Amino acid sequence: MTSKIVGVVASAAIASAMMLSVGASSASAAPTGCKTGGGGTYATAYCSGGTGSYQAYARCFNPSIPGATFWKFVEGPWVAARSGKTASVSCPFLYVVDSRGVGIRN
Repeated sequence: MTSKIVGVVASAAIASAMMLSVGASSASAAPTGCKTGGGGTYATAYCSGGTGSYQAYARCFNPSIPGATFWKFVEGPWVAARSGKTASVSCPFLYVVDSRGVGIRN
């Protein structure tokens, strides 16, 4: 019984290692040259190089009720790297940006 379990675990480890080596090629690179921007109620992101895609995201809060903190995390649509397009996302009504960033993927 123990040898069967060891065999299954070893097979799974080998299969996982093979999938990792096939999935990542040397030609793929995450977006590069990324910058964030935006205003009080929106966030923007732009990446000038690399491959893959990027998106703008923001953590928004509602300051309308003193002493209460209402947070929302919002993400914009993915944009292809080197497309020349700026990704953007807006906070919901009555919310303002607390922090912003750029999400990247290959």
